[in-house]
Amino acid sequence: MDQKIMERSNTIGIVGIITDKPYLILDASEWRKRLYETKLERVRPSGAKDIFILQFDGSAAGTEKRIEEITKGVEVMIGGEIRTENVYDPRPEENRVKIYIYAEMIAVNDPPVDDQNEVTIRGNICRPPYYRQTRSRTVKGKRRTVTNLIVAVNSNKGTNYIPCVCFGWQAFLANALEVGDYVEIYGRFQSREYRKRIDGQKPPYLVTVYEVCANKIKSRKIKEEGQEEERGSDV
Repeated sequence: MDQKIMERSNTIGIVGIITDKPYLILDASEWRKRLYETKLERVRPSGAKDIFILQFDGSAAGTEKRIEEITKGVEVMIGGEIRTENVYDPRPEENRVKIYIYAEMIAVNDPPVDDQNEVTIRGNICRPPYYRQTRSRTVKGKRRTVTNLIVAVNSNKGTNYIPCVCFGWQAFLANALEVGDYVEIYGRFQSREYRKRIDGQKPPYLVTVYEVCANKIKSRKIKEEGQEEERGSDV
């Protein structure tokens, strides 16, 4: 990934398959400024599939010819950031916030490269952590612990409010955080689906959630309380 991208507070490097032909969402006379949207699919080591919303402009591909190569079925390598935007008047199955990958560099992998899904975000907690235990249990019979966070990440394009999920020891560490605390989170981007029930509607809607799954959390507050993040294990 480009070194300038790596130094920022919001970065993602990911490899996946384009599932739909990119369509134009913002036209421009200059090919570099045309904005496209499509879907990106990748398979986790566990076999579960993630499907993300992907946006890129012409300049991310490098040349006008390379834009044409980014089509359904090809594997691409992406360097960019995670962005969010409000959705006005969403449908029942839509979230109020659109969360997507914005590619600043996109290239067809030919030949294929090693798999990648690496995220780094740096920002401030903007909502109290939500700590809970799930119904599922570990191999030792203990309930799994989970903490959900929303991190406000500033950039020259505005502020993105990125959902994060932490498990196990990382969930315990994250639960000590408060609104306004500065954190650094390292992990991977993932999607998951759940059924959303709406009053007055008979069938539940299948809703997709996008979030950063934290492998490691850094925070001054965590260290002050003697809770070293190195004790956590990767998810």
